[in-house]
Amino acid sequence: MKDCLLMLTKIFPFDKGEEFIEDEIAILAKEFEKVILIATSTADHPEQTRSVPENVSVHFIPASKVKRSLAGAMARQFPFKDYKGYSGKDERSAVKGSLKKRLYLSYFIAKSEIVYDESVKILAKYPMEKFDGVTFYSYWFYDTAMVATKLNKYYGAINGRVVCRAHGYDLYAYRNSMNYLPLRYYILKNIDMVYACSDNGSAYLKERYPDFQDKIQTAYLGTRDFGTGTANGDPFQIVSCCHIVPLKRVELLAQALSKLNNSGLHLKWTHFGGGDALEDLKKYAGENLQFMECEFPGEVKNKDLMEFYKKNPVDFFVNTSSTEGLPVSVMEACSFGIPTIATNVGGTGEIVKDGETGFLVPADVTPDKLAETIQSAASLPLEDVKKLRKNCRALYLQSFCAENNFENFAQQIKPIA
Repeated sequence: MKDCLLMLTKIFPFDKGEEFIEDEIAILAKEFEKVILIATSTADHPEQTRSVPENVSVHFIPASKVKRSLAGAMARQFPFKDYKGYSGKDERSAVKGSLKKRLYLSYFIAKSEIVYDESVKILAKYPMEKFDGVTFYSYWFYDTAMVATKLNKYYGAINGRVVCRAHGYDLYAYRNSMNYLPLRYYILKNIDMVYACSDNGSAYLKERYPDFQDKIQTAYLGTRDFGTGTANGDPFQIVSCCHIVPLKRVELLAQALSKLNNSGLHLKWTHFGGGDALEDLKKYAGENLQFMECEFPGEVKNKDLMEFYKKNPVDFFVNTSSTEGLPVSVMEACSFGIPTIATNVGGTGEIVKDGETGFLVPADVTPDKLAETIQSAASLPLEDVKKLRKNCRALYLQSFCAENNFENFAQQIKPIA
């Protein structure tokens, strides 16, 4: 079957971001004869920083181009009664009485239509009608998912299939101040399948949208297998890895470590990831964590992070996020047999199984309680540590190995003959 995959991302493979697509695209390219990738929100002159297989053609839509067209696109929705036919009874009920939600809905529709129009222009150079089947795949359950449904309708003569993944902000409505995400009903009605990145996410969507349960299922992401790492215990090496933004709460980990000043433990903390608050974090560590070793390498390439895990003993990974989907950073640690201490949010409990592959703490954990958990982990008998690490490796191979997960996913999203 001569098939094609049209994939919509935000910025991949340009600049920084969406690193977790790097492993997936290589496998998707093996399963589809042709892959057309459109990054829908890039800089004006983006730098392609990630390589892609030969059968992948890459295009981009500058975010500034979309922004310039927003006002006109929103005005064309006047008089905003049914929002150009996108808004059904459920949607109108969801935004009723809230000007903020109505503006959000209007913005969402406008942005989606602009990206759709630009995508059609890009695809005009391809003989889409010559493919036996096309899968329209949005990496996010957001505006690009709506774009994918519209493209599928536009190329109606083609044997098409439209799917998307769902992660965190694009899945859990409570993660934004309005407790609202636009056009869930429209997208679910017009899509073939939404693949949540965790069972927690699937359950959330099925509970909120029971009429579409058969269109929602879990498809775990995954990380490549680089083998196992080692533990040392002296110093007790903790690693964290994330962009330093408020919801990641890296300062909570720093505050917890400061509570261990008189614990007698020989500690070392390495944090990978940058952000505007990195200098503040370094300053806090300089003032409050002088008793232990701290390293802040900043932003690093994924291959360098994997090399670090291979060559350096790491005893525990720590994730203190207030919200999550199912963190790839924890998958990476798990693949090396590194247990994790993490907040019990989103789908984290599906990989950090309390007492088996690490330890879960409440989302509202205090620095004192987190410090107690770290101290308990550092005091574990060697046999218990070995068991945790063995369990991590086994769970990774069973559920989070990139090769297995992405091959299965590629087969699931192929056009139906």
